Amino acid sequence: MDRRRVLLIVAAVIAALGLVLVFLWARGADARADARYDTVDVYKATEPIQLGESFDDALSTGKIVQAKVPEGQLLEGYVTKDSAGGLEGQLAAMDIAPGEQITTAKFAEEVRTGVVLPVPEGFLAQSVELEDFGRVAGFVGPGDQVAVVVAMNGAANGVVLVPDAQVLGVGSASPIASPDDDGEGTAPTDDVVANTVVTLALTAEGVVDLTGAIGQDATITLALRGDGVELQRGQTVPPATTP
Repeated sequence: MDRRRVLLIVAAVIAALGLVLVFLWARGADARADARYDTVDVYKATEPIQLGESFDDALSTGKIVQAKVPEGQLLEGYVTKDSAGGLEGQLAAMDIAPGEQITTAKFAEEVRTGVVLPVPEGFLAQSVELEDFGRVAGFVGPGDQVAVVVAMNGAANGVVLVPDAQVLGVGSASPIASPDDDGEGTAPTDDVVANTVVTLALTAEGVVDLTGAIGQDATITLALRGDGVELQRGQTVPPATTP
């Protein structure tokens, strides 16, 4: 056998061994990948789930379905069909986007769904109930700048309690009692009056002052501020005098 034929045979054997080694490595890689990416059937969102929406409704309407997720990508508190019973009757504690995994942390028994009050940094929010004239006949609204004036009943002067405060919100009217048909006594009705809850952004000092005024026999009013008005805390507003 000549030298050339021997070299060809050796090359063929080496190539065959290489193919065997590549095949064995590929099989091992597949096995490692399968072990790394073993999947679990968990619940995921397929449509947006709004804050306050119940888990039961989202599940029944198809907004939540089972999907396979690799074990390495599971989130803490992931939910499966077997563990979903723990979320029955609970509400979404946040907006959940399509594709997100459902977790126990994203649902709660009670959630706050109202608009979050935009309290400016460094201020406190406090509410006070006022009659119509106390809120400038209803012209006071969120975003307005107002002065808070207080007058003790029977006093001739009003005192500036808070020179400048921002109105954060205006509440709704409250039910009251009205006179009986015979004009004597009172009986509860569904009527409402113009007493309105106004929420203000105040400094800590303003909160203390307003709290004290609310607890006393005092009349509290708001005054809409215009440009060029200068007021000081504690400033007394004397009554108008007749020439």
